[in-house]
Amino acid sequence: MKDKAYHIRDRFPDKKNSIDLLMAKDTEFLALCADYDVCVDAVRYWAESKEPEAKTRVNEYLALIRELEDEINQALIRMKQ
Repeated sequence: MKDKAYHIRDRFPDKKNSIDLLMAKDTEFLALCADYDVCVDAVRYWAESKEPEAKTRVNEYLALIRELEDEINQALIRMKQ
């Protein structure tokens, strides 16, 4: 089974423990991490692609990544409160 928080742990290395704790108790947070992982993989795929729509897809996925990072960061902040 693929680790659903691999990329988010790389993005927030100082919050690895909090990420693991929140993933274990919050299915919505787990889904955010899984979505983030898919988007990072998609950016890598499209960045290597020679398809005409590749640049557009990279930009779309980068925007999604930023949104997911914000949501994940907010969840981590709420956890500390």
